[in-house]
Amino acid sequence: HPAHAHPAHPGGADSNAASGPSVVPPWSTPLAPGNPVAEAALPTSQTGATPAESTSLPRQRQDTVAAGSPRDEPGLFRPEAAGPGKAISRVPPASSATVSPRSVPAGQRGKAETSAAKPETGASRPPVPTAPEAARTPPDAEGSGVPGARELEGPQAPQLVVQKVAPPEVQVGKPAVFEIRLKNVGQVPAQNVEVRDEIPKGTRLLDTQPRASRGVRGELVWSLGTVKPNEEVRLEIRLMPTDEGVLGSKATVTFGAEASARTVATKPMLVLKTVAPPRVQIGEEITFQITVSNPGTGVAQQVVLEERVPPGLQHPAGSDLVYEVGSLKPGESRQLELKLLAAQAGVVANVLTARGDANLKAEDRVEVEVLAPQLDLAFEGPKRRYLEREATYTVSISNPGTAPARQVELIAQLPPGLKFVSANNAGHYQEATRTVHWTLEELPSKETGSVQLTTVPVEPGQHLLRLRSTADKGLSVEKELPVIIEGIASPSFQVTDTADPVEVGGETTYQIRVFNQGSKAASNVQLSVVLPPELRVVAAEPNPRQSADPGRIVFDPLQHLAPKAETTYRVRVQAIKPGAHRIRAQLSADEMEPVTKEESTRVYSDD
Repeated sequence: HPAHAHPAHPGGADSNAASGPSVVPPWSTPLAPGNPVAEAALPTSQTGATPAESTSLPRQRQDTVAAGSPRDEPGLFRPEAAGPGKAISRVPPASSATVSPRSVPAGQRGKAETSAAKPETGASRPPVPTAPEAARTPPDAEGSGVPGARELEGPQAPQLVVQKVAPPEVQVGKPAVFEIRLKNVGQVPAQNVEVRDEIPKGTRLLDTQPRASRGVRGELVWSLGTVKPNEEVRLEIRLMPTDEGVLGSKATVTFGAEASARTVATKPMLVLKTVAPPRVQIGEEITFQITVSNPGTGVAQQVVLEERVPPGLQHPAGSDLVYEVGSLKPGESRQLELKLLAAQAGVVANVLTARGDANLKAEDRVEVEVLAPQLDLAFEGPKRRYLEREATYTVSISNPGTAPARQVELIAQLPPGLKFVSANNAGHYQEATRTVHWTLEELPSKETGSVQLTTVPVEPGQHLLRLRSTADKGLSVEKELPVIIEGIASPSFQVTDTADPVEVGGETTYQIRVFNQGSKAASNVQLSVVLPPELRVVAAEPNPRQSADPGRIVFDPLQHLAPKAETTYRVRVQAIKPGAHRIRAQLSADEMEPVTKEESTRVYSDD
C-alpha cells in the first residue's frame, strides 16, 4: 500500500518520518499466551529518540476473518485527508524482518511499555474475578452453538506484536506524527482486533490515518477486525504540540481468537423383543426367544437383561435373574433363550427388561397361558341306610381344567360296614383291598363322566366311603362320604289255636309267637290278650299280670327282643257257650305303634 508522508523534524530527516516504504524494525518480547491485552507506551523526549519496545499479544484460537469498520463519533476532528473511505494501512512483511518471540516475566505478561525508564518488574497479575452467583450459567441451560469451520479445529495461537514510534523531538506549534505498528506473528488470524490510544497531554489532535473513532473517555479507537498471520498494520496520529516537556501516551491493543471443536453425538437405543408359545401344558418347559438390538447410532454399553420370574413360572436359579449382554454396536442384535418351567395354571405375564449406560431401558411383555387339567369328584346316594337294605351310589368325575386329563383312574374304598354288590362301566372289585377300580384313557376338558356302585349295609355305625382319582402330571383328588348305617326293630307276632272246633266244656290253647324281624333289638315289647265272655281263662304263661278284668290278660313286658329272636306266649281257655268266638291279641313296643290281631275258634254243642 502507499506510504504515508510525515512532517520533517528540525535538524534533519528522521527515518520514522521519511516518505516511501516503511521499514519494520525487529520484533521483541512476545507476550506469553493467555493474556488478551497488550499496551505500548512511547514517551517522546526533546533530546533524542527513546528506544522502542515491542510487545506481542497472546495466541488465541481463531479462524474467522472479518475486518471491523471504524466508527464515526461526533466531535472527533478528522482532516480531509483522513476522511471516510481511507483504507487501513496494512504493511506486507519485510523480507529482512525476523520474528523471534521470547518470554516475558510473569509480572509483565499482557503489558509492555516503550520508555527510557527501566520497566517495572515483579508486579503480580491480579486474580481473575469469578462471576457472581446470579450470573453463573445454570447447570440445565440448553445449548445453541454450532461447530465452526474446519480450520478452527486444533490449536489456535494468534500472536500480536505492537510498537509505538514517536519522533525524537517535536516543537510546539509544529505538527508531529506518532505511529502505532501492529503485526500478527502467530500462525492463525487474530479476530476483533481493537487499538486504543490516548491523546498525549500537551498536544492537540489534528487527524488520524486511518480514521479513528472516539471512546467513552475521549481516547482514539481503531476497530481493525481481522489481522491475518504475518500481516502488519500501521496507524498514524497527527498531533499539534502545545506545551513543552515530555509528551507521550500508551496504546492498548485487544483482540480475540476463535477456536472450534466438533464431535459426533450418537444416540444408542435398546429394543427388546420376546417370543414365546401362546399356550403350554403345565409341567412343560417354556422357551422364551429373546432378541435385544440396538437400532440407534451409537454403541450401547454395559447392556444387561433383567428377569423377575412371575408367580406360576419357575427357574432353578431363583426368581431374580440377570444376564450380561455387554456392548451392542449400532445395528447389532443378540439372540438369547430363557427357559422357565410352567408350574401353575392360568395366564402368566412375563416382563423382561434391558438396561444400559446413559439410562437406556427397554421392556417387553409377553403372556403365556398355562393349560392344566383338573379333577373333581361328586357323590349322589343315601347318607343314612338301614342294615341289609341295598344302597346305590352315583360317582361323577369331571375335568373343569383347560387341558385333557389322561390315564384317569377312579378308586372307591369300601368300609367294613358296606358289602360290594355290583359296579357298572367295567368297574372291578378287589376283595383283598375292598376297593373298586375304574380306568379312563382320557377325560377331555369341561367333560364329566359317571359310574354307579351298589352296596348293602352289613354293619351298623358311621362309616366312610372314600373315593380317590388320579391322572397324569401328578393330578390327584380325594373325597369322602360319611354313611350312617342303622338297624331297625321290626317286632311282629302270630296267633294260632291248638284245637278248633271245640266242644262246649272242652279246652283249646292259643299260642302267640312274638319275633323281631328287624336288625335292631326291640325294647319294651308287651303283649295283652282280650277274651270274649264265652271263653274262660284256665292258664297263661309266661308271667301274666293280675288284672281286675277276668277277660283281659297282660304279660310282663320284655325289655329287649334281639334281632331275629322270638318268644312264645300261651293262653289255655275253656269253651263255655257254642258259637264262633274271637280273641284279640295286641303287641306294642317302643319302635312301633300297637298292633292288634284276632283269632277265631268255633265252639259247638251236641244239644
